[in-house]
Amino acid sequence: MKINDHPEIIFGAKRESLLGKQILKVRTAIRNFFTDKTSLKSKKIDMNVLVSIQRGGILHAKIDKDSYHSIDSRLKFISMTSSALERLHQKQSMRSTFQKQNFLIHQTIVYLDTLLAISKHLLVLSKNEKGNQKNLREKQKEVEELVDEVDRIASTAEFNQMALFQGDFAQSSRTASMWLLKENGEMFQIYIATMTSKSLGLRYFKNDTFTLSNPVDFEKKVNLAIHRIKQERKQMVSFLE
Repeated sequence: MKINDHPEIIFGAKRESLLGKQILKVRTAIRNFFTDKTSLKSKKIDMNVLVSIQRGGILHAKIDKDSYHSIDSRLKFISMTSSALERLHQKQSMRSTFQKQNFLIHQTIVYLDTLLAISKHLLVLSKNEKGNQKNLREKQKEVEELVDEVDRIASTAEFNQMALFQGDFAQSSRTASMWLLKENGEMFQIYIATMTSKSLGLRYFKNDTFTLSNPVDFEKKVNLAIHRIKQERKQMVSFLE
């Protein structure tokens, strides 16, 4: 598969650096606002933050004292993705077709690493759930934010306008296929599994997020998601070998 130049890739490292700095600034501003002892509990803020240049790249949230921790947790993982993509752009050249192919695979791995980190954090939330109802509500809000972030990644992760995690290139897909070229001229096909919250088992098919009210079931679902992401990452790494 020949991968054409994408104008946005040229300034990729700079773009991700600016996104990361903006997210850090927003996190600091939110934290300062809600930890200020003079602020009232009724205070709320509307947040609009650019988290990617892709469609759906604006994250909007209404934040109060009870929810800012969950928003900050989500922004932390978004920032982690931007930092990893910035490093990738800095070290990975894309002058030849083979370099572009490698970039595509490495970029997919970056997103998978974020999905894996989110899933592992969800597991920590379930295991540490001890305390009053307020703590349970706060942790549940964080779970919901992070599951939403899984879907945001799935809907916006793309390379040269090709959606990576929507199932277009899954092994069962009948709509598209991805063929890459080895340096010896041999063609090989790669598959990228669907990585939405539903496909990972983090959300019911009625769009309800799993809750912490049943920690055993929650841990089982999250562990299954972790296994699926690890398997997909292992497969992507094998394409580089």
